[in-house]
Amino acid sequence: MGLEITVSPLLKSDISTILEIEIDSQPEPWSETAFLEEIEKAHSRVLVARMATGVAPASGSSSQDIAGYICFWSVVGEIQVLNIAVRRDLRCRGIARKLIEAAIREGLEDNAGCVTLEVRQSNFAARKLYESIGFRIVGERPNYYGVRKESAILMELDISECRRTENR
Repeated sequence: MGLEITVSPLLKSDISTILEIEIDSQPEPWSETAFLEEIEKAHSRVLVARMATGVAPASGSSSQDIAGYICFWSVVGEIQVLNIAVRRDLRCRGIARKLIEAAIREGLEDNAGCVTLEVRQSNFAARKLYESIGFRIVGERPNYYGVRKESAILMELDISECRRTENR
């Protein structure tokens, strides 16, 4: 039985739960201030994946109904994914895919032609997911990520074809 997931905008009351997921997921987690700043920017969007009521979180988790989130910018015909994470106990269940698809839908509504993102070179699970959606590697930023000096792999998805298909 799969999870029933809905995607909706982040509420300020969601921040503490998002921070729990962020700290558990990211080697260099964003701060509460960083998330608050993003929700104030006109071009920034933060969406949250929520589980249907009645689905209990794993024992010991205080993450309530939030399964994950995505933060992205919609600027001048492009969606740029800045941050995405899913609760550890809910990974590999299609939640990240739903979040990316929601960002793509918003991009199409904003007349974006592409989606871009950066991913740690060592994050093979995320890279595999992005490639399965249709992202392709377009470059690399050496020594991009913090203390470990890990490279960022630049990926891009052309969504202009999606718009042509929708308009038929």
